[in-house]
Amino acid sequence: MTDAPQGFGLADTAGVVRKKTVSGWDFLPGDGAIRCVFSSTAIVMLGQGSTSQRHESTIYWYVEQVEDDEFEARRINSKHVPAGNPETISLRRLLNEFTPRLAYYEDVVLPAMEALEETLDRADRDRAHGRLYSAELGYSRARGIEERNVRALFGLGLIFLNRREHTRARAVLFELVDVKAAFDGKNQHLFNEFGIGLRKSGLYDEATAYYRRALDFVKNDENLFYNLARTRYERGDWNGCLEALIMSNRLNPGLRVARELFRVIVGLAEDERLLARYGKPPVPPEVASRARNVLAAEAGVLPLDEEVLVLDLERELERDWGRGPDLDAGEVAEQEMEQKIERGRARTGLVPPSARGRNGKRK
Repeated sequence: MTDAPQGFGLADTAGVVRKKTVSGWDFLPGDGAIRCVFSSTAIVMLGQGSTSQRHESTIYWYVEQVEDDEFEARRINSKHVPAGNPETISLRRLLNEFTPRLAYYEDVVLPAMEALEETLDRADRDRAHGRLYSAELGYSRARGIEERNVRALFGLGLIFLNRREHTRARAVLFELVDVKAAFDGKNQHLFNEFGIGLRKSGLYDEATAYYRRALDFVKNDENLFYNLARTRYERGDWNGCLEALIMSNRLNPGLRVARELFRVIVGLAEDERLLARYGKPPVPPEVASRARNVLAAEAGVLPLDEEVLVLDLERELERDWGRGPDLDAGEVAEQEMEQKIERGRARTGLVPPSARGRNGKRK
């Protein structure tokens, strides 16, 4: 029983398939990252008692080196392409438990992977030129080869959002949140575009779930926290917005769009007409006070000691992942808002950067 067709082995210089099972140690390259198909075996017992039979199952994997002693292995599906979430394995386990299948990789898997990429590239071009029907067909063909292909899922999701087919967009989202590769940073522009599309379509709960799922994999990305705060701002969830915004500020106090959103919160808290104008609920006094404190602390006026209680995100930081913020946060900060911000600065003692000298004091 196998996950991929048999008949592909390692050939010697005479073109004869070796009968001897070779060790992975024999195929460790002197330089460069390993990227090849390997096989592993598992013993499966069928039946019960005296009628049970022992079967050896062969599983084929696409293995890619990510660190010196770390590899990611994805199963090869019936279409001869890697599929599913990767399994992390060590170098020692790779060499001791897996056998390289070079001929199968070069003759079958690699061409199948390249054909899948070409299908996705055509679909991406069609979507970029507004040929949404052709793009949808292309992404659907790609999913016929790899059901949970991340690029195909993102592409379909963006098409459905563009056509305001929100039920279908939600269905794509539910699939994406189960695919680890959707959040590994390799498709950063698609990740950003889909998240912003959810928010601009008014799917705030879905956008929140999307960013929270990303935070299961990455804990130290200020842009990701900002995008979560931006989505909660749209919902009028002031406490949730502030908590995510504070986390973004902790990771990068210099993120401009985050500072602007703090100022927006303060400005809205000070003018009920702006709340009505932008359809927002009243800003709780404690939220406005904490936002003022953050702004004042950045200006050197007050110490900053903010405790994040709502989000369970104080666990050990993991690897970096640059997401890029949703940069249209300044939509609310119009001239009327700026006037309110200036009055807030005057009350808190906050001095605009243009009014300070090099030592940070007022000119």
